Amino acid sequence: MFQPASLKGDSPSPIDEGIRNKYLFLYLIIVFLSFYPCIIFEYVYFILLWKKGFYLIFFLLVPLNILILLHVLQLSAVLFSFLFLTIIKLLFLPKEGVFDRDLKDKNYFFWNLRNIAKKWPLFINGSNPFPWLKNRFILRFFGVKIGKYGIIDNSWISSEFVSIGKNVILGMGSTLLSFGIEQDKFFLKRIIIEDNALIGAKCIIMPGTHMERNSKLSAHSYTKIDDVLIENSINIGHPAKMKNNRE
Repeated sequence: MFQPASLKGDSPSPIDEGIRNKYLFLYLIIVFLSFYPCIIFEYVYFILLWKKGFYLIFFLLVPLNILILLHVLQLSAVLFSFLFLTIIKLLFLPKEGVFDRDLKDKNYFFWNLRNIAKKWPLFINGSNPFPWLKNRFILRFFGVKIGKYGIIDNSWISSEFVSIGKNVILGMGSTLLSFGIEQDKFFLKRIIIEDNALIGAKCIIMPGTHMERNSKLSAHSYTKIDDVLIENSINIGHPAKMKNNRE
């Protein structure tokens, strides 16, 4: 039976234990680099305000300073991560398919490498005081397509090979997995959610799933790999099956 890859943590970027320690330096480089703009920002803040006649303003602006500093750190993490991701993709372009769950397989190896590059910005933005930024901004920055007017902020979305249309509702705790592992096989397939689709709470959308316009998936249901939920259909179950078809 198909089992989704590890769901440890809050970010959709699991990493194989066989590569994590070896390429820890890549993760640490992105972390360290993301703090340099923060240091520059704080230096300017102190130079401008830590002087006679401005001490009160300095302390009054501390809350704002902390808020801006947090966002500078988050933005820097995304930008440096994007830089390294660009280099990684130039070395090996991501593609969909079924591959060997073996680090000797370039598709699996570079998928893990991409996840290492994404880990820090996804983690640090998970603590953003504006939580919708993680799904609406960060994932878009990594190439996930997300349409307007949707409700997706309380769901777990893979950081690549996902396309979400307009006015889509993802129920609380639902998961969109464009990747997965079945014994010695690794799956990486695009999920397509078309306009006006509705996904209930705590659903799991498996790799390769295509939800057509106005289709619905009832709460606590999950799809199969390469499943297609046809237009205007209502689907329910484990795995989901069409309940009825609206005229």
